[in-house]
Amino acid sequence: MKNRPWLTFDCYDTLVRYTESKSYTLKKLVEEKGGDADKIAKAKSVFEKKERELQLGPFMILSEVIHESFKSAMQSVNLKILPEDGEKIICSIKSADPFPDVFDALSALKDDYRLAILSNSQPDIIRYNIDNIGIEFDAVVLASEAKCYKPSKGMFETLLQRIEAPAPNVTHIAQSFYHDMCTAKDLGFGRRVWINRYNRVGNPEYKPDAELVDLTSLREAI
Repeated sequence: MKNRPWLTFDCYDTLVRYTESKSYTLKKLVEEKGGDADKIAKAKSVFEKKERELQLGPFMILSEVIHESFKSAMQSVNLKILPEDGEKIICSIKSADPFPDVFDALSALKDDYRLAILSNSQPDIIRYNIDNIGIEFDAVVLASEAKCYKPSKGMFETLLQRIEAPAPNVTHIAQSFYHDMCTAKDLGFGRRVWINRYNRVGNPEYKPDAELVDLTSLREAI
């Protein structure tokens, strides 16, 4: 069992619909408070910008990042926040649906590979995501443990220490070029597979070993 190679996965927007679920809940909250399409668009933009900004600053756990980002988003469109509103965003992350290709793809890999998650999350959120995915992972490494967020090298170094594997022996699979593909290359991961679910343009200097639209053909690609 220990001789099986490692496949490491980002979770949010690679395995589960993190951004879609979070954005839908933010949209509903803005609408409930009388916000129009322009306010929805501005709130989403401010939320995403603030979230990324906070993750690059002094460490705070994801739930705090989400609450602060939500607060900034609602303030930017002059809408009041109820105490329970921020928790609705957190719940939307916990309940984010897995992409339809995920369960079958991961199930097909379990016998031949060890599977790990590397996520900008925390234990009391990620456990819901893993339950929703329905797959048992061999390792789960989180920002709350590493005390930093991807794309920080510290996240990936914590992962390699946990799974006790050298970077050249590990294949990393992720949707985000910004959070995952570049750092994995800089640290010498053996293979990198980009799950380009949203038809985005990557950085040619960090060209992945494979680019897929979802996990359906992942086994063939690795």
